[in-house]
Amino acid sequence: PKAEGLFKRLLCFTIDEKVPMFGLEVIWRNGKIVGHIRRADFAFTLNKTIAYGYISDPDGGVVTPDFVKSGKYSLERMGIIYPAKVHLKSPFDPNNKRVKGIY
Repeated sequence: PKAEGLFKRLLCFTIDEKVPMFGLEVIWRNGKIVGHIRRADFAFTLNKTIAYGYISDPDGGVVTPDFVKSGKYSLERMGIIYPAKVHLKSPFDPNNKRVKGIY
């Protein structure tokens, strides 16, 4: 039931290297596969690769914000693993100020 929490969570990832990613890349958390990238591209404003994908707990648990923050993430593209930073909110405008006209 919904009251238990989310078993799958959409997250944003960034990679400091300029690596082309397109989707279906593997998401690793603490050495275990936890999901796949759904969409990715280069973010010119951030000057890094940005990707969105769903993760789940390999042990079947709820994916809480604490679970997300406690992990070390990387993304695998064509056999090469790149360290990634996870974001619970958009890394570009996490407080939605730009939509309100606050620059």
